[in-house]
Amino acid sequence: MSLYPAFARPRDLGQAAEIMGSLSTGAMIIAGGQELMPSVNYGALMPEVYIDVGQIAALKGITEEDGGIQIGSSTVHRDVQDSEVIKSKLPLLSYAATQIGGGMQVHNRGTIGGNIVAMHPLYDILPSLLALGAEVDVLKGEGEARVALADLMKDASHGLGSESLLVRIHLKPMTPSAGWSYEKLKITAGGYGSANAAAIVTLDGDKITGLRVVVGAVSALPVDMSDALGGCRGQAWSEHLAEEIEEKASAEVTDPLSDHQGDGDWRRAMAGVMARRAVETAVSKAG
Repeated sequence: MSLYPAFARPRDLGQAAEIMGSLSTGAMIIAGGQELMPSVNYGALMPEVYIDVGQIAALKGITEEDGGIQIGSSTVHRDVQDSEVIKSKLPLLSYAATQIGGGMQVHNRGTIGGNIVAMHPLYDILPSLLALGAEVDVLKGEGEARVALADLMKDASHGLGSESLLVRIHLKPMTPSAGWSYEKLKITAGGYGSANAAAIVTLDGDKITGLRVVVGAVSALPVDMSDALGGCRGQAWSEHLAEEIEEKASAEVTDPLSDHQGDGDWRRAMAGVMARRAVETAVSKAG
């Protein structure tokens, strides 16, 4: 292994695929660098080759096409926050992006793709993307494949960031009458959360007809509570229903994190509290 790492800057997706295919191990993809470089500086990662995809135009920007919204993986958090398309049609995602910690540098340099690839349990974007049913395009070998983000996160062989490249995120606009909320329990402004929850609710009169709830920062990966809370559909909001949501959501966290943000038992309890708050706020906005 060379004392100094090599550096490659592909001009387009074709070159990126060619470079990734020619390297066996030791390569790391870099765009904004907000996730990768701290790990390098601390010695946790030592890439032999950096593949800089930050200048590939196809990985940038937010577009509308065929009734859907596409976000390039190198699109920075600030652009997600400021996009009028995201604000109007995906307000849950727009708001969650504003809650990302780290300050101006992270918002201006960090990318939505880097946030996904890292799959860091305390990051803010994944719960909202999962609640919105996001799909992603992944480039590996000679072609792209589209997969549900929820399925990708369960696949330990995806090789994102080294063997494969996250190209773009696909989302459907939210139903205009849907209520939504992103709740984050944090100790300091701009910090990581000890628990968070994204919720989307649709109503028919005062009855809940649609419910999506994803809780993050309480386990290694976000926990989709939507099926576990399926019994809430057809009910009107009440204190009894709020207590039921809190209890069931806590029970879904079977392997809670325990770190400086809080121990496991507390994080499990806070998962229920955040789910309850998120649904309550979403119900208040619905319709």
